[in-house]
Amino acid sequence: MTGAPDTSHDCPKAAAAALAQVALALAEVKAGQAAVARAVTGLEAALEVGLQEGLQSLPECTALPSEHRRAHRFGTPRKIDGDPELQAFIAARVDRLTFEQIAAEVAAHFPPARHVRKTAIWDWWKRQQAGT
Repeated sequence: MTGAPDTSHDCPKAAAAALAQVALALAEVKAGQAAVARAVTGLEAALEVGLQEGLQSLPECTALPSEHRRAHRFGTPRKIDGDPELQAFIAARVDRLTFEQIAAEVAAHFPPARHVRKTAIWDWWKRQQAGT
């Protein structure tokens, strides 16, 4: 005898408990697989419906293609056109200062991100005079 406790009679109980845990885990995995399969089936059906009905239910276009394209401009918008405060600032000075002087005043009164050069001011002013 070695003095160690005899645990031979506990082995069948431990094995049975381990097998029960494995069986429970397997049942949970199978339930998870079934849930995933149901979700995949539902998503596939929704995709099919979307593909079949989605193309027929697009809104009808009311604008002519040329009008629609004209409304979209490529590139970045002009700084002055998108800044009403800058427009008012320039408009208040355009009759009494040169474009270069206006650009200098813009640089003095606005942060660098809103600075414009004399050519941008001139282009904006010409568009305002033309009414476009």
